[in-house]
Formats: sequence, C-alpha cells, structure tokens
Amino acid sequence: MTEANILGDYTIIKQIGHGPLGSVLLAEHRFMKKQYCLKVLPMELSQDRAFIQRFEEEVGRLVCLSHPNIVKVHNVSYASGRYFVVTDCVVDEMGETTNLSQHMLSLEEHLGDDELFSLLEQVADALDYAHGLQVGGKPLVHRELKLNNILVSKEEAGPKLLLTDFGLAKIVGEGPILTRTYKSVAEALGIHDEIAPPPGSDRTYSSRPLDDHELKPLHASFLQNFLFLAPEQKRLGAKDAGVKADIFAFGVLAYFLLTGQFPEGCFDPPSELSPHLSWNWNALITGCLAQNPDKRPEQIMPLLKAVRASKKSSVASRFFAVQEAPVEMELATAARGESVQVSTHMMQQRVISTFGDGQETLRPHLNEGFIERPEIDPDPAAQFLVDQTVKHYEPKKKENRLIEPILTDMAIIKGSTYTRGSNEGSRDEMPRHEIHVESFAIDIHPVTNEQFVRFLEALGGEKDSNHNDVIRLKDSRIKRSAGKLTIESGYAKHPVVGVTWYGAAAYAKWIGKRLPTEAEWELAAKGGAEYPTFPSGDEIDKSKANYFSSDTTPVMSYPTNPFGLYDMAGNVYEWCYDWYGYNYYETSVQEPDNPKGPLQGVYRVLRGGCWKSLKEDLRCSKRHRNNPGTVNGTYGFRCAADVHDS
Repeated sequence: MTEANILGDYTIIKQIGHGPLGSVLLAEHRFMKKQYCLKVLPMELSQDRAFIQRFEEEVGRLVCLSHPNIVKVHNVSYASGRYFVVTDCVVDEMGETTNLSQHMLSLEEHLGDDELFSLLEQVADALDYAHGLQVGGKPLVHRELKLNNILVSKEEAGPKLLLTDFGLAKIVGEGPILTRTYKSVAEALGIHDEIAPPPGSDRTYSSRPLDDHELKPLHASFLQNFLFLAPEQKRLGAKDAGVKADIFAFGVLAYFLLTGQFPEGCFDPPSELSPHLSWNWNALITGCLAQNPDKRPEQIMPLLKAVRASKKSSVASRFFAVQEAPVEMELATAARGESVQVSTHMMQQRVISTFGDGQETLRPHLNEGFIERPEIDPDPAAQFLVDQTVKHYEPKKKENRLIEPILTDMAIIKGSTYTRGSNEGSRDEMPRHEIHVESFAIDIHPVTNEQFVRFLEALGGEKDSNHNDVIRLKDSRIKRSAGKLTIESGYAKHPVVGVTWYGAAAYAKWIGKRLPTEAEWELAAKGGAEYPTFPSGDEIDKSKANYFSSDTTPVMSYPTNPFGLYDMAGNVYEWCYDWYGYNYYETSVQEPDNPKGPLQGVYRVLRGGCWKSLKEDLRCSKRHRNNPGTVNGTYGFRCAADVHDS
C-alpha cells in the first residue's frame, strides 16, 4: 500500500466528491475496518492563521451535533499537512453518494403534498434542532444549505435526508470559498492558465472552444451556490450570517422542491406554478423568503405544521376548483352597448369545516343572487330633441354572456355564547360582556381582485343602484382601459382594496351572501378561545400576519386561526354590516342575542387591521370605523351567510 493511499489512520478507497470546501474521500479506518467519509479541507488553509483560529473555535461545536437528519461528525484530525473531518458514510452499494439534486432529477413524476412534506420536515427539524442547540452561547448555523449538501439515503420508509457540511462554511471562510470556486471552474474548463495571461499578452479571454456539456453543470452549480444565499449574505460588509440565513435557504429549497424553479425577483407563488398541489404552501414560502431577516420566523417547523393543517381533503383547491365557469376577463360592459347576463344559478358552495358543539350538519344558506345597477329616469323631452328626418342609430346589441362568480370556501361557526370586548383596550371596546350568536358561515379569506372584477363586469360600472361608488379604481389594483377591466400583474389573488361599504354589500348580494355582523366577525377571529389577544393567540409576529409592511400579500399566505380562517389579522381592514356606535357595547349588554349594531349611525364598522397597521390594531377586540362611502387602499371585506340544516 503506497503512502498516497494513507491519510492518518485511514486508508483511502476513492474520491467521491469535490467542491469549494475540499475533497470528499471514501476511506476505511485501518484498525477498526469501518468505512467513513473524509472531508479533506484545502491544503493552503493549513498556512492560514485566521483559518486555524476559526477551526479551533468552531470544530468542537460541530461534534456536538447529534440528529438523525444531520451527518454525524466523529472526529476532526490533521495529517500530512491537511485538516480533515471524519463523518458517517452515506453511500449506496456501489460506494457512491446521492445528493438531493440528483435524487430529484431521477424522479419520473411530480411529488405530492405528503411526499414533499416528508422531505421538508426532515430538513426543517434538523435546522430547528441545530439552531436551538446553544453551544458556547451561540446557535449552530449551516450557512451553506443547498441541494448538493443534502444527501439521500434510500430506506424502506422512503428517502431519508441528511444534511452535510454543517458549519464548515464559517470555518473555511468566505474568501477561500470564493477563491476555490473560481479556481474549480477554471480547472474544470481547462483554462486555468489562461485566467492570468503571460506578462505582455493582450489576451483577455479564453480562445478555447467550450462544450455545452462542460458549461451546463458548472453553470448550474454556480447558480445553486448563489441562489441559496440570503440577501444579507450577498451584501459586501454584511455581518456574519445567522439563523435567519438558514431559514431563507430553506425557503429556496422548499420553493424548488414545490415548483422545480428557483425564486428570483418577483416570483410566482407555488399555488400558481404547481396546481397539482392542494395544501397551502404559499404561507411557508412567504415567511421564509422575506427579504428582511427580522420578518422571517425563528423556527421552521411551526410554519410547516400549519401547511399540513391546511390539508384540503374536502376543500380541494381553494383557488382552482371554483374557477370552472366559462368566463372571459375581456367581457364587454353594458355601458358599451353589450347585454350582460348575470347568472342566477349559484355554483355549489364549498364548506371546509364546521366548528362548535353539536352533531347536526349545517350548510350555508345562499339567497338568490341579484345585482342593483344605477337607474336613470327617462327625460320626457328627449323624444322632441331627435331629428325625425334622419333615422336614429341604435348600436347593435351583442350576444349575452354569462358571468359566474368565483365563490370562496366557507367555514361554519356553530352558535355559541362568548365574551366580546375588552376591559384593557379602547373605551369603545368596554365593557367586556357576554353575547349569544346563532350559527353562521363565513368566507375563509377576504374577497380577491379576481373575484371582485367579475362583479364589476356584471355591474357594468362602479356605481350601485343609488349611485354610490362601489370602488374607486385609482385606489385599487383593478384598472379600466378602453372599456376593459384588468388586474395589475401579480395581484389577482391579493384582497381587493379601495372598496366602499356600499360596494362590499352590493357584491355580497350578487353572490347571495351578506356582510358579517361585528359580533360574528369577532367570534370568528377568536377561533374558539375565550380571551385571545390576537386571532393567532396571545402573541403575533410577522410570520403570522401581514402588518407594518409596504403592501398587501396574496390571501392565504399566512397560517389560519383555529377556525381555519385566513387574514383575520392584518392585510386589509374588513367592512362589517353594523353601524358603529361609540357606546354601543353598553347597550349590547342589555341586548345580548345576535346583536347587529345600532339602528342608524354615521360610520360603518371595520375590523382586523391592515398591512399598514401597528401590532395593537390586530387585536381581536379592536374596533375601527369610517364613513360607508370612504375608499382606502387598506379597506376590503369578506362575506358571511346564514346556515340551515342539510
């Protein structure tokens, strides 16, 4: 056996990998006769004092890692001028490793929700474990999570994922990693000597023809290294990347597994790119890929469990299943002389779940939908103003077109007695008192732009029968150009904004529903808890709601409350049916059954806070109000309905 085949106490079998962090060797311990993988760090590092200091400080922390989804580090050693890390051997019967990138390429069909959850759960659990393992007063951070650093072991229960190279990026250092990356690319292309031309040479680029078969894998490897970096890691002079950088990388990993693409720029949500998936993966991606590290969650598993809780066995696809009506977005409006037929046949209303005591089966009771258009009294003198010598032109009426609404799934909240209001909040929330609310159904998310634009097409304008504005388009994401309504790119599934109370009520009538009462809204927001501060519980953060931000987010981007309802806190204020009364709760104490607000007033009630709000405004008991004709880029709504036994 030659000396070249020996490294310390290990006999080298073969090289099985190579990257910026060094070579990976399959080896056997000379005395124990057990196989291990050796991660041999670049030789030049042994002369780098900064590396040696980092190595001594950090390497002991890596040995503490003990998790079924992290490759176990058994030993760290130095021999023949090289530092190397000894880890478990994750190879197949041929002595070859399979990383997650290779595994995904080998699949012949898309993974389903359960399979994707199984893969992501393993990675998330490993990261949360390491981040919570305080060794030396600091969490353990991977810093270079990517597809190639996740090994796949095929077992009877399914693929088992193991994270490798945990924490090595910090030990090796950013400079050596970048240098080795560029050097590896040059060597692989055979142009290493041409990177630094001889003195006096005017050659500034390689003259060697490069084969696509050589370029493509290198290009993919470079992109993978770059795209998994968090924004703070890409900035020069940025502070040391921490836990939130790993969470961003996990978001990139999840997005790739869900869609087969990497998230770049203003990327589409998984629900649009992967219609075969039925769980609400959008919330996970939104939370993990926030540009600001402070807006990313501290842990991944709670978000992932919320995704699993969004299973849609009876829900099917909330965004896709209800869009089967043959409607074109370019429907001509009645104002242009076309006849628009409003559908009076309501599509089947989907119910996702029923919450509360009792065994009876309840269904939403939808009324016959109708629309109230503005009417103009005819001018009796008009007939005398027509020139009778010229034939009067009347535009040809075009064929009727059917406009079907897109219904939102509903959750049924069974009737109950609960305590509303607060003794610690604003004066108009006092006193805290008990009321009884009958069973009702409520939409699981606010009405979206794509839903409201169909209403506008059916209405033929932006006025109701009393000539009240239903929406002010300049304050919304819906635009009218040459008579056609369009939605700004990327905002179809955002909640509609710029809607007046009149517009919200008119839309609800069109689909046979109504606006929720303030009492129903607060009961739904509390999710069955007695005194929750927020719809999410006693605490709320940026991973649970959209607030104190710069814009709306797509509906269903955050976890649900216990009733399966989205965006009960933040995103948009929601119009309620009730007139607002500052002292109304004092009256409501005396009239506790199904309170519906004062008989008259100046303002209508708004609830829930919005994307601009501070945390205080997201409380379940927080009341807001405004004139029913007011429009605002933060005002939206959701619908409710009475229920009946099915």
